[in-house]
Amino acid sequence: MKDEGEDEVQVSSHQLKLEVEEQQRKKMFLSGYRFWLKTGVVFLFFCAGAWLYSSRFSTQELFFLTKGTIQADTLADGSVIVLNKHSLLRYPEKFKGSQRQVWLTKGETFFQVSPVQEKSFIIQTSSTTIKVAGASFNVKNRKGSIEIIVEKGKVQVSKGGQMSTLNAGEKVLIKQSSSQLIKVNNTDQLYTYYRTGGFNAGGVPLWRMVEVLNEVYNSPVVIGRKGLNNRLLTGTFKNVSLEAVLAAICRNTGCAIKTKNNQVILILNILLNSYFS
Repeated sequence: MKDEGEDEVQVSSHQLKLEVEEQQRKKMFLSGYRFWLKTGVVFLFFCAGAWLYSSRFSTQELFFLTKGTIQADTLADGSVIVLNKHSLLRYPEKFKGSQRQVWLTKGETFFQVSPVQEKSFIIQTSSTTIKVAGASFNVKNRKGSIEIIVEKGKVQVSKGGQMSTLNAGEKVLIKQSSSQLIKVNNTDQLYTYYRTGGFNAGGVPLWRMVEVLNEVYNSPVVIGRKGLNNRLLTGTFKNVSLEAVLAAICRNTGCAIKTKNNQVILILNILLNSYFS
């Protein structure tokens, strides 16, 4: 028969065991709580960092593609762009960081860049970098060759370790196969045709006008007599169609148009019969 002392010892031992188990449960709970608390804090810091990075450095990119139309738009910084037909420009929805950067993948674009203090505007092509603070200029990227014409301000152009600074009235030609920057004075305003709706041909020789028409319309126009090459044009020809422009040129110069062997040939009226006989 058990005495009371033995019962008390057994009860005390049982209570002690229960208290130990309770303390262990509390420790396990606190340990788990601290783990999830630390995990939650780390997760919050990660989310906050990701949001901060996204808000400061990441932004949605837009693609401006023109096919058979000429289109204009205003960028987030107030700069105005005009894209010629068959052009592709990639740019961010908002400019963030220390630079305003866009990418002219193909085609032709006129840029009127708003000056922003300590924030350069940069245009990237496949091979050339164009950097300005605030300027108005035309960039043509056709088949890997680049032409840049400056109307206002200064434009810095670099390719393959070579760099050149253009002022208003100057242009640079960069061939695809070369890093040489050929800077010359711009002598005509024919490049503005897609913005103005017409070819400003005042003082332009006929050979130059034909060169531009063949590029714009992908046409086979040739001059039938060398004596006509340097005949100067006057006035502005509306950019309606190749036929309309050629008719206006003929009225302006006294030329006639004849088609032969899939070529459109310009020749003086007085020589027309003998040339094609």
